[in-house]
Parts: sequence; C-alpha cells; structure tokens
Amino acid sequence: MPDYTNIAVLDLTHAGIIIAKKFAGLGFKVTAVDVYRTVDENILSGLESDHGIITSKDPVPVDGFDLVVSPSHLDPEYAMLADAREKNIEVMTHHRAVGMILSMTGSLDGTTVVEITGSKAKTSSASLLADMLSRKMKVILHTSRGLELWNKGSSRIVHLGLSIAPGSMLLAVDRLNELGIDADCYIFEVSIGLTGFADVGVITTLEPDYMIAASTSNASDSKMSVLSHCQPEEFFFLNVRDRKALDKAKENSRTFFTFSDSEQLNADVQIHFKDGDIVLDYKDGVLSSSLRPNYNSRSYSTAFAASGSVAMWMGVSVGDMSKVISSFEGLQGRMQEKDLSGRKLIDNSNSGMDIRSAERSLDYALSKPEADSGGIIMVLGEEAAQVCEGLPPGNVSEFVSRRSTDIGQLILVGERMRGIAEKNVVYAPGLEEGLSMALEASSKDDIILSCVKCFR
Repeated sequence: MPDYTNIAVLDLTHAGIIIAKKFAGLGFKVTAVDVYRTVDENILSGLESDHGIITSKDPVPVDGFDLVVSPSHLDPEYAMLADAREKNIEVMTHHRAVGMILSMTGSLDGTTVVEITGSKAKTSSASLLADMLSRKMKVILHTSRGLELWNKGSSRIVHLGLSIAPGSMLLAVDRLNELGIDADCYIFEVSIGLTGFADVGVITTLEPDYMIAASTSNASDSKMSVLSHCQPEEFFFLNVRDRKALDKAKENSRTFFTFSDSEQLNADVQIHFKDGDIVLDYKDGVLSSSLRPNYNSRSYSTAFAASGSVAMWMGVSVGDMSKVISSFEGLQGRMQEKDLSGRKLIDNSNSGMDIRSAERSLDYALSKPEADSGGIIMVLGEEAAQVCEGLPPGNVSEFVSRRSTDIGQLILVGERMRGIAEKNVVYAPGLEEGLSMALEASSKDDIILSCVKCFR
C-alpha cells in the first residue's frame, strides 16, 4: 500500500466523488474539495455521513496532507495546488489515482485492460476494437456511447450515463459488479490521458492539440504523461505522426508499436485506400477489406489503423478483422450518411466534433453528386459548452465568414452562437430543433449537414 495517510481530492464535478469514496473505502483519511462549487449540499453531507469524508467548497490548508489528487485540467494556480508545490506535497492526477485504486482493489485482476485516449477517433477506435476482439473473447466496452457488452460480434448496452473522465472507470466497474457482468477484456475510452494501469495503452492522435489548465499546458502533454509513470509491462500503440509521443516512449524505454493513419507516413501498420477497399500493410502480411459506401470511410482512417494494430497484436485473425471492417457502417454522429424525410443527411454531431471536423464534413458534402443539383443546409454549433471544451464561437465565426458561400442555409445551435452575425444565418436552441428547421428550409435535392457538439 502506498505510504499515504491523509489525501485531498480536488474537483468533484468530473467523477472526483468516486475517487474520494474509493480512497476512503481503502482506509485513507480523505478531504474532498468541490473546486467548481457545483455539487449539491445534500451530496456533500452524504459523503461526510456515509463515508467519513470531510468536504469543502473552498480551498483548505494543505498542511497535513500526504497527497493532493487533482484533475490535469485544473488551473495550477488554484490555491491548494500552488501551496502543495511550495510545500513539496505530492500532487497526483485523477488518471494516476484511478490507476492506483484499480491496482489496490484488484477489481480487474485476471483480465486484459485496454485504455484509449487521443484528440480524435477514441470512440470509433474503441468500438471497432471491441467488435474485433469479441470474435475471440467476451469484451466490456466503456465509451461516450455507454457501457456495452460485446460477444461474438454482437453488442448490447448495459448502462448509460457515465462520462469518460478517468474516475468513471471506477463507476463502470462498480456498475458491472452490481449487474453481475464480467468479461475477458475491458476497453475504456478515457479523456485527456491514461491511468498507467492498463495492459495496453492507445493514443489515437495528439492533433489537434489544445490548451488546458487555464492555458498553462497542452492537452497532448497530459495524454502522453502516462509514458513516464505507467507499469513497466504496459504495451503502447502510438500514431507515427505524433513525434513527441514516440520520443517520450523511447526516453522512458517503453515498448510500443506504431500505426499510420496517412498513406504518406510509414509505420508498423500502414493504411491504404484503393477503389473502395482498405488495405492494412503490416509486418507479417496484408489485410484487405471492402468498405460500405454509406459513410465517409476515410474519416475513420485513424480508427481502422489503431484498432487493427491492437487486434492483430492480440491475436485476432485477419479474416475476423476483415469481416468487422467490411460490415462497418460508421458510428452514429460520426460521418454517417442517412435519409431524413427524403433528404440526404450527413450526420457528424458528436461529443468530439470541432471546427476542423465541421470543415472536413462540409468538404465531404460538397464532393457528393447531390451537391451539384442542390445546396448545403448546415446545422452547426453546440448543445452544451462544457462538452469536451465546447466549440469556441470565435472559431465558428471565422469558419462561417470564410466558407459562407459554400453553404446555402446555416443554422447555428446554442446560446453562445447568437453573437455571430452573418448573412443567411438563423438560430436554434438544440440539435433536434436545428434539424427540424433544416428540413423546413430544404428541398429534396439538398444535403443536410449536421455538425453539433453534443452527447449522444
């Protein structure tokens, strides 16, 4: 057991409550601080009465704490963090704390654990991998879509409502125990980093990078920090374009495998698209698979390369991998093509959507034959500003002013978008309302393009 006695857990909004409870259950003295002052007083009272956890909405003196547990995105000048640095008290991220708790509780001992992080393609990589691995083992998948059980290529949702904050891994394990569900392999999608506990760690891509912790550090640094502190035997899969992750892995003598999501970059697993097929070149052979036409398969290049690399390493047959890829039709809200009351809908509304993704979606829509006879009705914005850093209105404004001539009608979603003043723009409070407005404004020859940042 680590040599800690008194632990402070900061930030109860992003699954910090479960971290505090677990530490208390393991016998530590715990103080939980509601940094963002969002937790109901009754919940805080319950932590004190039911778990013996001291709670506060204000910073408390750090003297006497052996460890301060803080999310990687918290402002480093928050009083308790600044005091801890000054007094040489150890600060540990939520990610590392979750890894330590999983190790101490042994709740996943005897299973294979895969953790996936990255700026893009986390959910799609994890979902494709779960399908592939399920051909040879029972798999639990925890992503922003929900908690799923996969077996022999079929899945069912067993629980909804969990985030992908690191602490939610602990909630997922508890929920599975309550349901009496276990598996051979557990795949976790994790935001802004990895815990260091897993057997396999995947970083899909560090790009596009963005600032966190009151703009004092890069999200990429948080995502690859695991390469400094993970268990020695953890095996990593890294995107060959992420040079600084490769350098850090070598610096820390980590064992890793590279994959490429670009035809121009060489890696252990190389991807190619040709005549409606996908080819994965790797050391011991070639995987070739046909692709379904009703989604933008090239937008899944990172997911195909990452999931294929891990599946190969874990012994999934080329035949089973090919079956998964050839039957794949995209994930909801990730460049799927659908029919919406007789109109073509390109659905790219999801929690990871950003302005770059929106622009790629527009380019893809313009490449469709329907764009020659009709126009583009674009629904763009956010349903909640707190979803994965939100969608900055400044970015949207710049995009709209630059690409407005390519858009027949623009429907902006979300209160923060109302300050964007451009011609031919209307506003909607949410995704569903925006789609309804797009239907009314469109003809059957038009393409409706949905790019709203939201949980689905």
